[in-house]
Amino acid sequence: MTDIEELRKVIGRFRSQAKKADIAVNLVPSENKLSPLAQLPLSTDYYNRYFFNDALDPGFWQFRGGQEAAEIETELTLGQLSRLGRAPHVNARPVSGLSAMMMAMAGLGGKPGGTVVSIDATSGGHYATADIARRLGFESATVPVVRGRVDEQRLGQVLREREPELVYLDLQNSRHELEVSGVADLIRAHSPRTHLHVDCSHTMGLVLGAALGNPLDAGADTMGGSTHKSFPGPHKGVLFTRNPELHQRLKKAQFTMLSSHHFAETLALGLAAAEFRHFGQAYAEQVIGNARLFSKLLAADEFEVAADEDGHITSTHQVWVKIGDAEQTDRFSESLYDHGIRANVQVDLPDFPGPMLRLGINELTFMGGREAAVHALAKEFSNVRAGVRRDGGGSRRVREHYGLPFYFVEFS
Repeated sequence: MTDIEELRKVIGRFRSQAKKADIAVNLVPSENKLSPLAQLPLSTDYYNRYFFNDALDPGFWQFRGGQEAAEIETELTLGQLSRLGRAPHVNARPVSGLSAMMMAMAGLGGKPGGTVVSIDATSGGHYATADIARRLGFESATVPVVRGRVDEQRLGQVLREREPELVYLDLQNSRHELEVSGVADLIRAHSPRTHLHVDCSHTMGLVLGAALGNPLDAGADTMGGSTHKSFPGPHKGVLFTRNPELHQRLKKAQFTMLSSHHFAETLALGLAAAEFRHFGQAYAEQVIGNARLFSKLLAADEFEVAADEDGHITSTHQVWVKIGDAEQTDRFSESLYDHGIRANVQVDLPDFPGPMLRLGINELTFMGGREAAVHALAKEFSNVRAGVRRDGGGSRRVREHYGLPFYFVEFS
């Protein structure tokens, strides 16, 4: 086979899979769609260009490829994000959630050898946080979280004994809203010099859509995270603060830790944020409503849905479902995939050992799924479990119930 024939084969496969993706129902909580408008910059020349002159200094155009679109970033992207986060200072340079994490630690963690406190991974904290802190030269201490509440006794002990420079709350696997104000109170009482950063990567869309509380209102000094999970943006990261000094510290860290900030993606983030100003609150409220409805429907159909003793199932976009052992879970996930429904399997969710489906209702909602679509989705789960309707049309039957998406359809 010649190189050209091989390329044609690859292109054909790519187009085939792209068509399947266009009609799939994606339930991975750490993923979302980009609107047609937000996708626009990714197919332009700006994808290939650097942009460093965020001060728009006439004498500092060392790279002119982004000059004509510079104000889209400095005014649209930063302005819209600032309004959504209710924070005057925004850094949209991180290229991912982990990139934002490293910048926050480097900028706020103080001198090497100090302590950075994060959430224990077994309690739902990010798997990489403690290790990144150590790689940056910090000592790592972790605290447990139960149902969104940090263990105040353990945190108080760490604050008194170590006086850490930074408490980095990084809850990613959670069906509960993270309680921030109690942590801020503890810091003020035991270690006032400690900075509090909240990584709300998973709940960014719910926070910026005002369905969950803004950590800055609850006493956090800074917040940030990735912009492609419950927030329907590109693969990027963002940092917010109301403190100009901390903003400069973050910017200084970013300057030496990042070269290209993926200019086209930053423009896409601005367009996504502009749309979110119009649709975000309704979308965020619908996400949580859909997640709760989906949970109730599955539970009523005798699926083993993760729940607390008091009946609480979820306050976020995440729904956790136990299918069986590893083989049964993988087989169920594969059957869903064959029906055009994509699920996420996790093995280390807090309080639920073994494999679970960690499902997110964020993308389905963004694309227009409301109550009728959620009922259709629950029906497809029942069909897969029963082994009926092996026609692969599950995603189509769910999408038939979609209404208007939470973006501007006139740009489609």
